[in-house]
Amino acid sequence: MSEPSGEEVIVLPPLPLATGQLLPGGAGTAPRRITEVSLVVRTDDGVEHRVALDEQHGAWWAPATPRWTVSPDRSTDRAT
Repeated sequence: MSEPSGEEVIVLPPLPLATGQLLPGGAGTAPRRITEVSLVVRTDDGVEHRVALDEQHGAWWAPATPRWTVSPDRSTDRAT
């Protein structure tokens, strides 16, 4: 795999990545309220990075400032 240049850093679009507040229930179960939506990115070294999306106006948006983390708790580290 080639080494990425500085211009190939992931960018999330300024538009909703998902909409809705409920996850459909299974057979005979009620829908569940969504409290968090995250984008998970796995790098070639096997590390998973989570980007928590922000809920605004019934949709889930990319955060204004990227929040990348390799653990379930949130981080404000920037990916470069």
